Amino acid sequence: MSSSTAVSKQVNNRDIPAAKPSLWKKLGNIHLLLLTVTIFWGTSYVAAKIGMHELLPLNLAIIRFVIAAVLFGLILLVKRGSARLDTKDLPRFCLLGFFAITLYFHIQYTGLQYTTSTNAGLIMATAPVFAALFCLLTKKETVSRCSLLGISIAFFGVVLVITQGQLSGLFQQRTVLGDSLILLNAVMWAWFTLKSKTVLDKYNPFVAMAYVHIFGAIFLLPFAFVPSVFAEKTLWQQLPAISATTLLAAVYLAVFCSVYSYFVWYLGIARIGAVKTATYSYFNPIMATLAGVAVYGDLLTIYTGLGGLLAIAGVYITNQKKADRSPGCR
Repeated sequence: MSSSTAVSKQVNNRDIPAAKPSLWKKLGNIHLLLLTVTIFWGTSYVAAKIGMHELLPLNLAIIRFVIAAVLFGLILLVKRGSARLDTKDLPRFCLLGFFAITLYFHIQYTGLQYTTSTNAGLIMATAPVFAALFCLLTKKETVSRCSLLGISIAFFGVVLVITQGQLSGLFQQRTVLGDSLILLNAVMWAWFTLKSKTVLDKYNPFVAMAYVHIFGAIFLLPFAFVPSVFAEKTLWQQLPAISATTLLAAVYLAVFCSVYSYFVWYLGIARIGAVKTATYSYFNPIMATLAGVAVYGDLLTIYTGLGGLLAIAGVYITNQKKADRSPGCR
């Protein structure tokens, strides 16, 4: 090779722009990002309890999801074409938004007033078990011994957490009302998980969740100004008196637990797949327990620890998928 040719190639190489770093490299390691999601979702129960020092449960839900809806809306505007919503899907998104946001979080925040954030995190970990049960009841898959074993173990674990080992005094436990509402939350989330497949098959998952949040916030918004049986004071009445701490709790829930966490969650699904991403959800109750103990001094009894471990183990066993599993239940 002549010296002139070598010089020419060097010049040409300098003219070629360097490849831009991928989105993944810009964002860092996806596994580390998913761990941050488990921290945010696990600590969301503690943040909600902080917010409810000054706000009624419904009003905290309103301020959280109005902020989240605005941020989701801005992201959808940036995405433009890929974020367009088919008008015939409006009823589906309205239904999902009402049950997954409006009703779901009103029940959750009400339940948190009567139970600990530790109990809430552990009980909510059973949502995948109820999803499996719904699949079994609708005959979308056969009942396997593995599923029955996992469901039984998780159920026993939740009973231990709620009763604290005193089965005879189930309805005398201090947290039974809150625990029952959180258990209802787990059932509702399981229903939403299955029903959301009707829109997730058609839309990008993040876009679908953005619209679910937006419609849920729309249904919540009237209660911010109109008194109802669900809140003795409206958000409009409570807003002038709230402290910076309460506002920060609401912003934390909206920005980090809703927008950021859903964004990273679906980045994870795109990058490493749904199955590997879903395994990170098992860290949520652990984070909730640690946060509850650290911030509120939640009592971590042997029954709470054992019940929590059984619940998580049961969820894991229930979600061991077979290769020929029905596509309707994931």
